Amino acid sequence: MRAVVMREQGPPSVLKLEDWPVPVPGPEEALVKVAAVGVSYHDIVERNGTYQRGVKLPMVMGYEVAGTVERVGSAVQSLKPGDRVCCKPFQSCGRCRLCRNGMETACRQRRAVTGGYAEYVVIAEEALVKIPPAIDFKVACMLGAATGVALNAVRDVAKVRVGETVLVTGASGGLGLPTIEIALASGATVLAHTRSEAKRAALAAAGAQHVVVAGEGEDFSKSVKAMTDDLGVDVVIDNVGSRVFAPAFRSLGVGGRYAFVGQLFREEISINPAYIFFKRAQLLGVGSVRRDQLEDAVRLVAAGKVHPRVAAVFQLEQVVAAHTLVESGGAVDRKSTRLNSSH
Repeated sequence: MRAVVMREQGPPSVLKLEDWPVPVPGPEEALVKVAAVGVSYHDIVERNGTYQRGVKLPMVMGYEVAGTVERVGSAVQSLKPGDRVCCKPFQSCGRCRLCRNGMETACRQRRAVTGGYAEYVVIAEEALVKIPPAIDFKVACMLGAATGVALNAVRDVAKVRVGETVLVTGASGGLGLPTIEIALASGATVLAHTRSEAKRAALAAAGAQHVVVAGEGEDFSKSVKAMTDDLGVDVVIDNVGSRVFAPAFRSLGVGGRYAFVGQLFREEISINPAYIFFKRAQLLGVGSVRRDQLEDAVRLVAAGKVHPRVAAVFQLEQVVAAHTLVESGGAVDRKSTRLNSSH
Protein backbone atom coordinates (compact mmCIF):
# COMPACT_ATOMS: atom_id res chain seq x y z
CA MET A 1 0.00 0.00 0.00
CA ARG A 2 0.97 3.67 -0.24
CA ALA A 3 1.90 5.46 2.97
CA VAL A 4 3.57 8.70 4.01
CA VAL A 5 6.68 7.70 5.96
CA MET A 6 8.75 9.89 8.30
CA ARG A 7 12.31 8.61 8.70
CA GLU A 8 13.63 11.72 10.47
CA GLN A 9 12.08 14.72 12.19
CA GLY A 10 12.32 18.11 10.56
CA PRO A 11 10.52 20.33 8.01
CA PRO A 12 7.53 19.11 5.95
CA SER A 13 9.90 17.79 3.29
CA VAL A 14 10.89 14.87 5.56
CA LEU A 15 7.51 13.27 4.76
CA LYS A 16 7.90 10.87 1.83
CA LEU A 17 5.34 8.76 -0.02
CA GLU A 18 6.53 5.13 -0.05
CA ASP A 19 5.37 1.56 -0.42
CA TRP A 20 4.61 0.19 3.04
CA PRO A 21 3.33 -3.20 4.25
CA VAL A 22 -0.41 -3.51 4.83
CA PRO A 23 -0.77 -3.97 8.62
CA VAL A 24 -2.38 -7.13 10.02
CA PRO A 25 -5.02 -6.71 12.75
CA GLY A 26 -4.63 -8.54 16.04
CA PRO A 27 -7.51 -10.32 17.82
CA GLU A 28 -8.98 -7.08 19.27
CA GLU A 29 -8.22 -4.85 16.28
CA ALA A 30 -9.75 -3.89 12.95
CA LEU A 31 -8.14 -3.15 9.61
CA VAL A 32 -9.61 0.16 8.39
CA LYS A 33 -9.53 1.35 4.79
CA VAL A 34 -8.70 5.04 5.29
CA ALA A 35 -11.02 7.50 3.60
CA ALA A 36 -9.75 10.69 5.27
CA VAL A 37 -7.25 11.65 7.95
CA GLY A 38 -6.97 15.01 9.64
CA VAL A 39 -3.71 16.95 9.68
CA SER A 40 -3.53 18.46 13.16
CA TYR A 41 -1.04 20.67 14.94
CA HIS A 42 -0.09 17.59 16.97
CA ASP A 43 1.19 16.13 13.71
CA ILE A 44 3.22 19.29 13.13
CA VAL A 45 5.00 19.19 16.51
CA GLU A 46 5.51 15.44 16.17
CA ARG A 47 7.12 15.96 12.77
CA ASN A 48 9.27 19.00 13.65
CA GLY A 49 10.69 17.45 16.82
CA THR A 50 8.90 19.53 19.46
CA TYR A 51 6.92 16.47 20.57
CA GLN A 52 8.88 13.28 21.23
CA ARG A 53 6.55 11.02 23.21
CA GLY A 54 5.89 7.81 21.28
CA VAL A 55 7.91 8.88 18.24
CA LYS A 56 9.76 5.85 16.88
CA LEU A 57 11.36 6.22 13.47
CA PRO A 58 10.60 5.30 10.80
CA MET A 59 6.91 5.88 11.36
CA VAL A 60 3.62 6.60 9.62
CA MET A 61 1.82 9.44 11.42
CA GLY A 62 -1.88 10.21 11.49
CA TYR A 63 -4.36 9.60 14.29
CA GLU A 64 -7.49 11.45 13.09
CA VAL A 65 -8.82 8.62 10.97
CA ALA A 66 -12.16 7.91 9.34
CA GLY A 67 -12.90 5.08 6.96
CA THR A 68 -14.49 1.69 6.42
CA VAL A 69 -13.76 -1.52 8.31
CA GLU A 70 -12.08 -3.95 5.94
CA ARG A 71 -11.38 -6.85 8.28
CA VAL A 72 -11.73 -7.58 12.01
CA GLY A 73 -9.77 -9.65 14.49
CA SER A 74 -11.09 -12.86 16.01
CA ALA A 75 -12.17 -11.25 19.30
CA VAL A 76 -13.87 -8.16 17.83
CA GLN A 77 -17.59 -8.11 18.65
CA SER A 78 -18.97 -4.63 17.93
CA LEU A 79 -17.68 -4.15 14.38
CA LYS A 80 -17.99 -5.92 11.05
CA PRO A 81 -16.59 -5.34 7.56
CA GLY A 82 -18.33 -2.44 5.85
CA ASP A 83 -18.95 -0.40 9.03
CA ARG A 84 -18.18 3.32 8.72
CA VAL A 85 -15.99 4.45 11.63
CA CYS A 86 -13.99 7.26 13.19
CA CYS A 87 -11.62 6.97 16.14
CA LYS A 88 -10.30 8.34 19.40
CA PRO A 89 -6.68 9.56 19.36
CA PHE A 90 -5.67 6.62 21.57
CA GLN A 91 -6.63 3.16 22.73
CA SER A 92 -7.00 2.13 26.38
CA CYS A 93 -7.25 -1.27 28.04
CA GLY A 94 -10.87 -0.84 29.23
CA ARG A 95 -10.22 -3.07 32.23
CA CYS A 96 -8.03 -1.18 34.71
CA ARG A 97 -9.30 0.86 37.66
CA LEU A 98 -8.90 4.13 35.74
CA CYS A 99 -10.85 2.88 32.72
CA ARG A 100 -13.62 1.47 34.92
CA ASN A 101 -13.99 4.84 36.65
CA GLY A 102 -14.36 7.02 33.57
CA MET A 103 -10.64 7.91 33.39
CA GLU A 104 -9.73 5.95 30.27
CA THR A 105 -7.81 8.96 28.96
CA ALA A 106 -5.31 8.35 31.79
CA CYS A 107 -5.10 4.57 31.34
CA ARG A 108 -1.58 3.37 32.13
CA GLN A 109 -1.72 1.08 29.11
CA ARG A 110 -2.87 3.90 26.83
CA ARG A 111 -1.35 3.80 23.36
CA ALA A 112 -1.66 6.47 20.70
CA VAL A 113 -3.42 5.69 17.44
CA THR A 114 -1.01 6.16 14.57
CA GLY A 115 -0.56 5.10 10.96
CA GLY A 116 -3.41 7.04 9.37
CA TYR A 117 -1.30 8.65 6.63
CA ALA A 118 -1.77 5.51 4.57
CA GLU A 119 -4.34 3.55 2.58
CA TYR A 120 -4.94 1.11 5.44
CA VAL A 121 -4.43 1.30 9.20
CA VAL A 122 -4.96 -1.08 12.12
CA ILE A 123 -6.88 0.39 15.08
CA ALA A 124 -8.10 -1.26 18.28
CA GLU A 125 -11.83 -1.98 18.45
CA GLU A 126 -11.99 0.00 21.70
CA ALA A 127 -10.84 3.18 19.92
CA LEU A 128 -13.36 2.99 17.04
CA VAL A 129 -16.85 4.50 16.97
CA LYS A 130 -19.42 3.95 14.24
CA ILE A 131 -20.64 6.93 12.22
CA PRO A 132 -23.88 7.30 10.24
CA PRO A 133 -23.92 7.73 6.45
CA ALA A 134 -24.98 11.37 6.89
CA ILE A 135 -21.54 12.32 8.23
CA ASP A 136 -18.90 12.74 5.52
CA PHE A 137 -15.58 10.99 6.14
CA LYS A 138 -13.74 14.32 5.79
CA VAL A 139 -15.76 15.62 8.73
CA ALA A 140 -15.71 12.38 10.72
CA CYS A 141 -11.92 12.19 10.84
CA MET A 142 -11.73 15.31 13.03
CA LEU A 143 -14.44 14.35 15.54
CA GLY A 144 -12.21 12.50 18.01
CA ALA A 145 -9.36 14.98 18.39
CA ALA A 146 -11.45 18.12 17.88
CA THR A 147 -15.20 17.96 18.54
CA GLY A 148 -14.89 15.23 21.17
CA VAL A 149 -12.11 17.02 23.06
CA ALA A 150 -14.06 20.30 22.89
CA LEU A 151 -17.12 18.55 24.32
CA ASN A 152 -15.00 17.12 27.13
CA ALA A 153 -13.53 20.55 27.90
CA VAL A 154 -16.78 22.53 27.86
CA ARG A 155 -19.33 20.08 29.26
CA ASP A 156 -17.44 17.63 31.45
CA VAL A 157 -14.33 19.45 32.74
CA ALA A 158 -15.20 23.17 32.84
CA LYS A 159 -18.91 22.36 33.34
CA VAL A 160 -20.10 25.46 31.50
CA ARG A 161 -23.56 26.58 32.57
CA VAL A 162 -26.31 28.72 31.06
CA GLY A 163 -25.57 32.44 31.38
CA GLU A 164 -21.82 32.12 31.90
CA THR A 165 -19.11 33.84 29.86
CA VAL A 166 -16.43 31.74 28.19
CA LEU A 167 -13.11 32.87 26.70
CA VAL A 168 -11.76 30.52 24.02
CA THR A 169 -8.09 30.95 23.09
CA GLY A 170 -6.85 29.78 19.72
CA ALA A 171 -10.46 30.11 18.66
CA SER A 172 -9.90 29.82 14.91
CA GLY A 173 -8.21 26.43 15.16
CA GLY A 174 -9.47 22.89 15.03
CA LEU A 175 -10.30 22.81 18.74
CA GLY A 176 -11.45 26.41 19.00
CA LEU A 177 -14.32 26.31 16.54
CA PRO A 178 -16.20 23.32 18.01
CA THR A 179 -15.53 24.77 21.47
CA ILE A 180 -17.36 27.93 20.43
CA GLU A 181 -20.37 26.00 19.13
CA ILE A 182 -20.59 23.70 22.15
CA ALA A 183 -20.27 26.60 24.59
CA LEU A 184 -23.02 28.44 22.74
CA ALA A 185 -25.21 25.32 22.85
CA SER A 186 -24.61 25.27 26.62
CA GLY A 187 -26.15 28.74 26.92
CA ALA A 188 -22.89 30.67 27.37
CA THR A 189 -21.69 33.97 25.94
CA VAL A 190 -18.47 33.34 24.00
CA LEU A 191 -15.43 35.57 23.64
CA ALA A 192 -13.13 34.23 20.92
CA HIS A 193 -9.41 35.03 20.97
CA THR A 194 -7.33 35.07 17.78
CA ARG A 195 -4.04 36.58 16.67
CA SER A 196 -5.36 37.58 13.24
CA GLU A 197 -7.72 40.40 12.36
CA ALA A 198 -8.47 38.52 9.14
CA LYS A 199 -10.19 35.78 11.17
CA ARG A 200 -12.57 38.09 13.01
CA ALA A 201 -15.43 37.66 10.52
CA ALA A 202 -15.13 33.86 10.49
CA LEU A 203 -15.28 33.71 14.29
CA ALA A 204 -18.29 35.99 14.38
CA ALA A 205 -19.93 33.78 11.75
CA ALA A 206 -19.24 30.78 13.99
CA GLY A 207 -21.34 32.46 16.67
CA ALA A 208 -18.84 34.20 18.94
CA GLN A 209 -20.52 37.28 20.45
CA HIS A 210 -17.15 39.00 20.98
CA VAL A 211 -13.84 38.61 19.17
CA VAL A 212 -10.55 39.54 20.86
CA VAL A 213 -7.69 40.14 18.41
CA ALA A 214 -4.27 40.19 20.07
CA GLY A 215 -0.80 39.39 18.79
CA GLU A 216 1.68 37.12 20.51
CA GLY A 217 2.73 38.54 23.88
CA GLU A 218 -0.01 41.18 23.90
CA ASP A 219 -2.05 41.59 27.09
CA PHE A 220 -5.67 41.24 25.96
CA SER A 221 -7.13 41.04 29.47
CA LYS A 222 -8.19 44.69 29.46
CA SER A 223 -10.25 44.10 26.32
CA VAL A 224 -11.86 41.05 27.92
CA LYS A 225 -12.66 42.98 31.09
CA ALA A 226 -14.23 45.76 29.01
CA MET A 227 -16.46 43.22 27.26
CA THR A 228 -17.61 41.74 30.58
CA ASP A 229 -18.36 44.91 32.58
CA ASP A 230 -15.00 44.51 34.33
CA LEU A 231 -16.05 41.16 35.81
CA GLY A 232 -13.85 38.88 33.75
CA VAL A 233 -15.01 35.58 32.29
CA ASP A 234 -16.39 32.61 34.19
CA VAL A 235 -14.42 30.08 32.15
CA VAL A 236 -11.26 30.04 30.02
CA ILE A 237 -10.86 27.20 27.54
CA ASP A 238 -7.18 27.49 26.62
CA ASN A 239 -6.17 25.73 23.41
CA VAL A 240 -2.81 27.52 23.10
CA GLY A 241 -1.03 27.26 26.44
CA SER A 242 2.01 29.08 27.77
CA ARG A 243 2.11 32.03 25.38
CA VAL A 244 -1.38 33.23 26.28
CA PHE A 245 -1.61 32.00 29.86
CA ALA A 246 -0.79 35.29 31.63
CA PRO A 247 -3.38 37.50 29.86
CA ALA A 248 -5.95 34.67 29.77
CA PHE A 249 -5.63 34.11 33.52
CA ARG A 250 -5.92 37.86 34.13
CA SER A 251 -9.15 37.70 32.11
CA LEU A 252 -10.62 35.16 34.53
CA GLY A 253 -13.19 36.44 37.00
CA VAL A 254 -13.56 35.57 40.67
CA GLY A 255 -14.48 31.91 41.11
CA GLY A 256 -13.57 31.17 37.51
CA ARG A 257 -12.42 27.89 35.98
CA TYR A 258 -9.37 27.70 33.74
CA ALA A 259 -9.31 24.58 31.53
CA PHE A 260 -6.01 23.70 29.84
CA VAL A 261 -6.58 21.89 26.56
CA GLY A 262 -3.48 22.56 24.47
CA GLN A 263 0.19 23.44 24.86
CA LEU A 264 1.75 24.29 21.52
CA PHE A 265 5.18 25.36 22.77
CA ARG A 266 7.95 24.11 25.06
CA GLU A 267 7.89 27.03 27.51
CA GLU A 268 6.71 26.67 31.07
CA ILE A 269 4.34 29.06 32.85
CA SER A 270 4.97 30.94 36.08
CA ILE A 271 2.34 32.25 38.47
CA ASN A 272 2.23 33.50 42.04
CA PRO A 273 -0.06 31.06 43.88
CA ALA A 274 -1.65 34.02 45.65
CA TYR A 275 -3.29 35.02 42.37
CA ILE A 276 -5.04 31.65 42.30
CA PHE A 277 -6.57 31.82 45.74
CA PHE A 278 -7.38 35.55 45.52
CA LYS A 279 -9.50 34.72 42.47
CA ARG A 280 -10.80 31.49 44.05
CA ALA A 281 -9.78 30.05 40.71
CA GLN A 282 -9.76 26.43 39.59
CA LEU A 283 -7.04 25.18 37.22
CA LEU A 284 -8.26 22.15 35.28
CA GLY A 285 -6.59 19.74 32.89
CA VAL A 286 -8.52 18.36 29.91
CA GLY A 287 -7.35 14.88 28.95
CA SER A 288 -8.29 14.01 25.38
CA VAL A 289 -11.66 12.30 24.78
CA ARG A 290 -13.40 9.23 26.18
CA ARG A 291 -15.26 6.82 23.94
CA ASP A 292 -18.68 7.91 25.26
CA GLN A 293 -17.77 11.55 24.63
CA LEU A 294 -16.83 10.72 21.03
CA GLU A 295 -20.16 8.92 20.62
CA ASP A 296 -21.91 12.06 21.93
CA ALA A 297 -19.88 14.22 19.54
CA VAL A 298 -21.03 12.06 16.62
CA ARG A 299 -24.64 12.54 17.75
CA LEU A 300 -24.20 16.33 18.01
CA VAL A 301 -22.84 16.54 14.47
CA ALA A 302 -25.49 14.18 13.07
CA ALA A 303 -28.19 16.32 14.72
CA GLY A 304 -26.77 19.53 13.23
CA LYS A 305 -25.82 21.02 16.61
CA VAL A 306 -22.12 21.27 15.74
CA HIS A 307 -20.80 21.97 12.25
CA PRO A 308 -17.16 20.91 11.73
CA ARG A 309 -15.59 22.78 8.84
CA VAL A 310 -12.95 21.51 6.46
CA ALA A 311 -10.70 24.26 5.16
CA ALA A 312 -8.82 22.28 2.53
CA VAL A 313 -8.59 18.78 1.10
CA PHE A 314 -5.33 17.26 -0.14
CA GLN A 315 -4.43 14.00 -1.80
CA LEU A 316 -2.02 11.70 0.00
CA GLU A 317 0.88 12.75 -2.22
CA GLN A 318 0.23 16.40 -1.27
CA VAL A 319 0.93 15.87 2.43
CA VAL A 320 3.87 18.31 2.39
CA ALA A 321 1.56 21.10 1.23
CA ALA A 322 -0.99 20.13 3.89
CA HIS A 323 1.62 20.30 6.66
CA THR A 324 2.92 23.62 5.33
CA LEU A 325 -0.57 25.12 5.43
CA VAL A 326 -1.35 23.90 8.95
CA GLU A 327 2.04 24.97 10.31
CA SER A 328 1.66 28.46 8.86
CA GLY A 329 -1.76 28.95 10.47
CA GLY A 330 -2.90 30.17 7.07
CA ALA A 331 -6.47 28.90 7.20
CA VAL A 332 -9.36 28.84 9.62
CA ASP A 333 -10.75 25.42 10.62
CA ARG A 334 -9.40 21.93 10.31
CA LYS A 335 -7.31 20.68 7.44
CA SER A 336 -8.18 17.24 6.10
CA THR A 337 -5.88 15.13 3.94
CA ARG A 338 -8.12 13.05 1.69
CA LEU A 339 -6.51 9.65 1.21
CA ASN A 340 -8.83 7.75 -1.08
CA SER A 341 -10.73 9.56 -3.80
CA SER A 342 -13.13 6.65 -4.26
CA HIS A 343 -15.08 7.71 -1.17
